[in-house]
Amino acid sequence: MSDQGFQQRTGIGHRMIDLRIENDTTAVGWLEDDFHHFGVTVVHDGAVVTAVRMAAPRTPWTACPGAAEPLKALIGKPLITRASEIGALIEMRLQCTHVFDLTGLLLAHIAKRATRAPQRRYHTVIPDRPRHSADHVISSFGPGRAELFQDGELVMYWDIDGEFITGPAPYGGHSQNAGFRAWTESMPEQEAEYATILRRAILVAGGRTMNHDDYPSAGAMNTPPVCHAFQPQRRDLALRNMGNTWDYSDRPQDLLTNVHQIP
Repeated sequence: MSDQGFQQRTGIGHRMIDLRIENDTTAVGWLEDDFHHFGVTVVHDGAVVTAVRMAAPRTPWTACPGAAEPLKALIGKPLITRASEIGALIEMRLQCTHVFDLTGLLLAHIAKRATRAPQRRYHTVIPDRPRHSADHVISSFGPGRAELFQDGELVMYWDIDGEFITGPAPYGGHSQNAGFRAWTESMPEQEAEYATILRRAILVAGGRTMNHDDYPSAGAMNTPPVCHAFQPQRRDLALRNMGNTWDYSDRPQDLLTNVHQIP
């Protein structure tokens, strides 16, 4: 990949996820970071999903809101206690990646509602790292630390260098790429949830070294068909929403100010 759009940053990548039980049949999730702002409402009967809605207040590409349609494949599917099991219910690559992750977390939050507080908030904090090559992949980045807070309490952190977790035990030595899914599937559900949230946030934070406005469309990024907007039939039609990257380095408190709205 060329070095188009490269910019070295010295701030902090923040990401927040909010999960909330509204009532016995409805739950709402919100997610926001520098590049994305999505919401999901799941309606259920206690066993299966009966309706699902998506909101997209801020997106990188014009095609992103259209991911609300493939998300409806969840209707009639069971609730899950392990967030990653959403991959067995719907096809990830047809979805918005971030809505897919958020919905998996929300389904697990619903399923565990008897043992959890009605509202849970995750906050990842990832200071910018030096980038050693033009490739926009995690192996291109130097050392740093990634932290995950749940309701204000630090619940997991990794020291990282490139694609590898270098500490602390028992996480040190594991890759964020090869074997990551098998590794996290061997963890208890809550620990796996933390690890998956942290890895995705690291990937997203890496985008802070790019100026996305330099790419007129998703197709111009020459990225594999990993999500809804990058599918071959729409990637060149998925135009850039100019100016939709907002830097929250010094104002994480401004993330998710709308959690009491229902998508």
